[in-house]
Amino acid sequence: MSHTSQTSSSGRERIHRHLQDLTRSGAVGAQVQVTDQNGTWTARAGTARAGASAPVPEGGRFRAGSATKMFTAVVVLQLAAEGRLSLDAPLDRYLPSELVPGAAHITVRMLLQHTSGLHDLARDLPQSKDLVRTRFRHYGWAALVREAVARPAEFPPGTNYGYSNTNYLIAGLIIDRVTGHSYADEVRSRITEPLHLRHTIVPGDKTSIPGPHAHGYLTLHGTSTHRGHAQQVDITQLNPSMAGPAGEIISTTSDMDTFLTSLASGELLHPAEWKEMNRTVATDDPGTRYGLGLKRVQLSCGRLAVGHTGGIPGYATLAFTTPDRSRRVVLSANLADWPADPRVGGPIDKILDDAICD
Repeated sequence: MSHTSQTSSSGRERIHRHLQDLTRSGAVGAQVQVTDQNGTWTARAGTARAGASAPVPEGGRFRAGSATKMFTAVVVLQLAAEGRLSLDAPLDRYLPSELVPGAAHITVRMLLQHTSGLHDLARDLPQSKDLVRTRFRHYGWAALVREAVARPAEFPPGTNYGYSNTNYLIAGLIIDRVTGHSYADEVRSRITEPLHLRHTIVPGDKTSIPGPHAHGYLTLHGTSTHRGHAQQVDITQLNPSMAGPAGEIISTTSDMDTFLTSLASGELLHPAEWKEMNRTVATDDPGTRYGLGLKRVQLSCGRLAVGHTGGIPGYATLAFTTPDRSRRVVLSANLADWPADPRVGGPIDKILDDAICD
C-alpha cells in the first residue's frame, strides 16, 4: 500500500501499531495517508463494517466533520481579500441584527476564531436514541442559530476562547448574504473545482456517502433484547444539515491532503490572508492554539503542524501539515460509537505526532 519503499520503517511501524490500537479502542476501522521526507504512503486497519471482514476501502470517502471549518474559513478569507467583507466588522453589517443579540459587538474574526462567546448548538442536538430517530431531519441554520443564541453566552465577545459550532453556521449565513450564493456553491467554485477535488462534496440534505466508504456506528447501551447488552446502529446515513458549514463535508484522504498543500502553499489565500488565518489564541489544550478555522499544534519534537480535527456521528478525522508542506497526515476512523470513546484520542494524537516528528 505504500508509494515508496524508502519511508522510515520505524515511524511507519509505529503508525501501523497506533492504527491497530485505534481499532481496539473505539474504531471499527481506519485509514491514513502520510507524507514525509521520502514520499507518500497509505495504511489501513480494521474493517469497513462492524462484524465483517472486508477492509476499509483504499481512498474511501468519509464524513470529515469539523475539518469543514477550514473550507468555510477559506471562503470568508477570500471574500475579505476581495473587499466584500471585513474580518473586524460587526455581524450586524452583514446579517439582520435580530438574528444574533449583541451582533454589534461580535466580529467576523471572532466567529472564525471561536472567541464570540456564543453557546455551542452542538450541545443541544439529539443524542443516542434520539439521534437515531431524527437522523434524517433537515435543520435550517438560521433556526439552529436562533436556538443557540437564546442560551446565555459563555463569556463577553472577544474575552476568551470557546469552541462553538454556532460560529460557523453564522459564517455560512454571512457567505450566503454577501455573495448571493449558497456557501456550498462558494466552496465548490472557490475550492473543490479549482483544486480538482473530485471526491469532495458538500452534501446538503443528501443522506448517503457516495462511492466506496466505511461505515460508522452509534451504540445504544441497554437497549438490546439481551439484558446488559448494547445495540449497535449503523449511523452512516444521516442528514448532515445539522453540521452544515461547521462540519458537513465528505472527502477522501487524498483530496484532503491536496487541500492542505494548496492552503499552505498560497494557492488558496494571499500571504496577508494566510497570515490572518494563522493569528491564534490559546485554547483549552495547552499544545494547541486556534487561528481562523485552523489549529496550530506544537508536537513532541518541537515541530508545528497546522490543520484541523473533525468529528461527526460515525467518523473521526485528522488533517494536518507542516507549514512548509514537507510532512502531512490525513486520517479517517469509522467509529464503533458516537461520541467516540475517549481513548480514541490517544492513538489519533500519537499518529499525528509520529507522522510529523519521525
